[in-house]
Amino acid sequence: MNRRFIVIDYNVRDYPFAYTLSREVFRVRKLNILHLSWLRQTGREALSYNDNMRLRKLMQRLPDDALFYKVYHKWIKDHIAPHYNNQISYSAHPKMRVHLAQTGCVSAFHEDADVTKREEQINCYLPFTDVYDGCSLFVETGYGKGDYEAINLKYGQALIWDGGRLRHGTRFNDTPTTRVSCDFRFKPLDLEHTPSPWCDVLADRPIQTLIPTDKNVAEGYH
Repeated sequence: MNRRFIVIDYNVRDYPFAYTLSREVFRVRKLNILHLSWLRQTGREALSYNDNMRLRKLMQRLPDDALFYKVYHKWIKDHIAPHYNNQISYSAHPKMRVHLAQTGCVSAFHEDADVTKREEQINCYLPFTDVYDGCSLFVETGYGKGDYEAINLKYGQALIWDGGRLRHGTRFNDTPTTRVSCDFRFKPLDLEHTPSPWCDVLADRPIQTLIPTDKNVAEGYH
């Protein structure tokens, strides 16, 4: 894993993301076997990219006053903001993600800053299931290396990293686990007074990465 990556551990009983999504969105007991429930519901023998998109839209339709968003904002207030002197701007609505077991790639490899044009933003990958191997995000270990490794995290962990300029994407989910996750970007407003390692997430960027190289990358769907 890249030396600038930061893994945050938190108590899922205090921040019950999986419970809220199971109750408010999917009506399933466990998110990691969402594919089994969806197979029964659709009556099909196999699932596809379109199923991932359809389930993702269910998450995106949550109203601002949903329990999920209350947990989300509290989590950022408690686990991100304090490391940056409680001075950050961040996405009020994170990007919701579903990657069902035994379905194909849901994101071509890309760098977020080519799309956002926001070089100063830091990424947070926040999964609501255990993520590993084919059900997770693949990220290059260093800028321009193209040597992609799966980000392995447990539910109850999150990753702070440079998704703006480290190329990343997904592959066929060959695991028995469905990934349900979100990701968001934030900008520290007082980086000068932010201690290490929090201020160092973007520190290793080569100068040439400040110039977007791909104008045709669509919004990443991790």
